[in-house]
Amino acid sequence: MRAPASISNWIFALGLVIGIALGLAFTRLYGPLQRDNAEPWQLHPEQSNHYMVAVALEYAHSGDLTAALAKLISLRPTTDPLDALAESACQLGSSGYLASPSGIQALRVVAQFYSEQGRAGCAEQLLPPATTPTPATSDDESDPAIAHSTLVPTKPPLDAVVQPTRLIPPTQPAQRRFEAISLRSFCAVDRPAILEVSVVDYLGRGLPGQQIRARWGAQEDLFVSGLKGDRGLAYADFQMAADTDYTLDMPDAAEPVGASLRTGRCYEGNRESLKSYRVVFAER
Repeated sequence: MRAPASISNWIFALGLVIGIALGLAFTRLYGPLQRDNAEPWQLHPEQSNHYMVAVALEYAHSGDLTAALAKLISLRPTTDPLDALAESACQLGSSGYLASPSGIQALRVVAQFYSEQGRAGCAEQLLPPATTPTPATSDDESDPAIAHSTLVPTKPPLDAVVQPTRLIPPTQPAQRRFEAISLRSFCAVDRPAILEVSVVDYLGRGLPGQQIRARWGAQEDLFVSGLKGDRGLAYADFQMAADTDYTLDMPDAAEPVGASLRTGRCYEGNRESLKSYRVVFAER
């Protein structure tokens, strides 16, 4: 007697599900998927440290601070990317990285990179002192008799052609220019008296590593875009003080905004706070 068609279909479907489940389990246990082209933030801590060294070495060659900061930010550090770089150098210097001359040279480059940006770490104390090799003196040169007996040609050989030294001045990248295209105030209880600045290119894309300057009275302070990865590559901010007038510009890149910025009392709903500002500098 043949089984009804509905029962046969049910048995077939059950067998198919069991087969797929067993195949997936076997693949997961004995043939895990190998991942390629992982994002920087997916690297293991040790790999992340070596990635940071590579970024510093590339910066030493190219001098492109914007690209270097963007790559450090892509690691999604929990702190300032440059502070994370200094901590990474400290970890490498404490774990045998300085056992080879190449490791010493690489860590010197890393320390120079973050120290130029106003950061410090323990790698500077772990690095051996830099030594300048002294030229060896020949015993023959110390003997006057031998020195006088050495014939010194007064003219270069006729077949020696002296090539003139051609000096090629280094090319400097064109200085970017920006313009303040937006200025508006806002009131937020959780962010009182804050200057929030965004620096973007002509397509509206965030530009990290750009310096912004706040000036008040005879004082000034520089802050840099892109150092707070959770707020985007364009973002930078500055904490204002009460009863103080500020001007905002980008050194050698953008003229000051057209108005003096001063905080004052404001209200979000029925809650009191201090007025904040949002400014956008765009490439022109």
